Amino acid sequence: MVGATDAVDAPARAVHGAALEIRSVTKAFGTFVAVDDLTLVVPSGGFFALLGPSGCGKTTTLRMVAGLERPSAGTVSLAGRDVTDVPAHRRAVNTVFQSYALFPHLDVLENVAFGLRRRGARDVRARALEALDLVELAHLAGRSPAQLSGGQQQRVALARAVVNRPALLLLDEPLGALDLKLRRQMQLELKRIQAEVGITFVHVTHDQEEAMTMADTVAVMNHGRIEQLGAPADLYEHPRTAFVANFLGQSNLVRGTVVEHVDGGTTLGVDVAGTRVLVPAARSVASGPQVLVGVRPEKIRLQAADAGDGDAADNVLTGTVVDTSFTGVSTQYQVEVDGVGTFGVFAQNVGAGAVHAPGSRVRLAWAPTFTFALDGHEEVVAGTVGLDDVP
Repeated sequence: MVGATDAVDAPARAVHGAALEIRSVTKAFGTFVAVDDLTLVVPSGGFFALLGPSGCGKTTTLRMVAGLERPSAGTVSLAGRDVTDVPAHRRAVNTVFQSYALFPHLDVLENVAFGLRRRGARDVRARALEALDLVELAHLAGRSPAQLSGGQQQRVALARAVVNRPALLLLDEPLGALDLKLRRQMQLELKRIQAEVGITFVHVTHDQEEAMTMADTVAVMNHGRIEQLGAPADLYEHPRTAFVANFLGQSNLVRGTVVEHVDGGTTLGVDVAGTRVLVPAARSVASGPQVLVGVRPEKIRLQAADAGDGDAADNVLTGTVVDTSFTGVSTQYQVEVDGVGTFGVFAQNVGAGAVHAPGSRVRLAWAPTFTFALDGHEEVVAGTVGLDDVP
């Protein structure tokens, strides 16, 4: 659905600088603080994702940008203009929601043209057809919404938002109602459309893969605040908190103590349950000797315990396989590591290498350059999703 945010003012597109600025914004509902002193700058012309679990404040943030909620404190600016007190219908913003809510009594073309006609725009039919052509649905212009698939309805909703050329397009979990295969296709489609039209997209989602696939910049949100912001690859490879390490993909985190500095201080030697693990100092954000040592599951090589010494430079732990799952692209293992806990290991399916059955004794080896260290006072399970957390 396209929110009732068709701008009466001429779209104020910021060609340079920030499309959206949120400054010290707080939103409270009674005693509950949904958004807590949030400051965020979204550059113009990019694809920005606000990622976080249910209840983290991301949808409330989007609603304040759209003008559907008013901040308890702070300011919201679009293209350099303070719109904190501007009503929703006068903001150069459109919103695409998870529910399409197309007008059932209008055909596809008229659904797309609705906002243009409301504003008294010129060349309505030509512009609506152009927007439908952008989402590759011009050939269905005369159909009713009931004759469309879910994916087609979502693309019509997107065309209906884009045709108004807003300064900002807000996407609130827009792909949540689609099945997995169609959702993957739409991720690529959204990315293509954003690049083609150049409108700033702000995408709110709890789906990590969705955010990483489409966005130029991702802000990971937790308890009303931004935990970390950056390019998807940077967040994934260099998480700064346990929440980000666990929520964005998967991580193996284990407690350790820094016991030495080697290689001129460029490398930390960390004691992990009696085993020394090396961590590049540049990949540590810990301020004291107590750390959480982390490594991603796909960085680990699994070897039979009697396979030999391997690379002497590797970090190595030993354990017992407790579960093996073949997923097609990889085999995923759960390994009970001696004195540490359970590690996940992803072994890519390249058609070679033994499959380690449950009960097998194995070595987990990885290059020190793949290791990171976080503040040891953090919770190991921060950012993990339990059964009670599934939206």
